Amino acid sequence: MSTQIMVKKLNREVADLREDIAQIRETLSRFLRDPEGEYRPEFVRKMLQRAKGKPTYRFTNRMAFLAHLHGRKR
Repeated sequence: MSTQIMVKKLNREVADLREDIAQIRETLSRFLRDPEGEYRPEFVRKMLQRAKGKPTYRFTNRMAFLAHLHGRKR
């Protein structure tokens, strides 16, 4: 094979790979976007900090959980 043919073949393969990568990025970005919008950074920090802490309540069944929820709303 001549050098020119090999260069053309490689250029075609690189172009195909670039196209494939662009499609993959587009697909992944669809899954990574939050349909509800972005959360405020201070809210995210607050929730992550609370997740590190020790839980305040331990629910053993759904009735205990519901009783706790209803108790807070009143």
